[in-house]
Amino acid sequence: MIKKVIILMGLPGSGKGTQGAILSKDLSLPHISTGDIFRKMVQEDSSESKMLASYMNEGKLIPSELVNKVVRKYIASDECKNGCILDGYPRTLEQAEYFIEKIDADISTIFFNLSNDEAIKRILGRISCVACGRIYNEYFDKPLKSGVCDECGSNELLARLDDDQDTIIARLDEYRKETLPMIEYYKKKGKFYIVNAGQSKQKVVAEVASIVKKI
Repeated sequence: MIKKVIILMGLPGSGKGTQGAILSKDLSLPHISTGDIFRKMVQEDSSESKMLASYMNEGKLIPSELVNKVVRKYIASDECKNGCILDGYPRTLEQAEYFIEKIDADISTIFFNLSNDEAIKRILGRISCVACGRIYNEYFDKPLKSGVCDECGSNELLARLDDDQDTIIARLDEYRKETLPMIEYYKKKGKFYIVNAGQSKQKVVAEVASIVKKI
């Protein structure tokens, strides 16, 4: 059976993580970010994991060649035997080309389209539960009880340290420079879908669900 891989693309703050978690439950596929993969891989005793750990410990940008090897190895693991939902990879055209050429999978891409201004507002309002990782937003997705996580009841809801306006603008600029060229690439490959991420969470969920029926 060919693995089913769904790639989620979109600006930071476009809701990829939230929608990926929902898709993971609906499709019984692991929702994986490159950060998740790296944290798991550094626990292993291999040359790739040691090299990866050295880059992460020194805060250096991980080279595409190493990222590609790590992701390829992970997707070949038992955890992803039926496929996975990828969030944050590929990030560049070079990675996208490698992924399609080297990884045997049925690949679909969902792009969450969102304006810069809305992305900035969403990220500035983002808070997460320290205990379970559930993400909320002070503007449009607040917990039912102020300051208390709906999922686990923890009262430790904090903003990310890197979610200040200057950092956000830099991340958006980097995204547009490196990642947006992949849109045309994936459009040509087929199975490329665009979601209006500026809608309410419920409407985005419904739109994504209708797309998933086609793939």
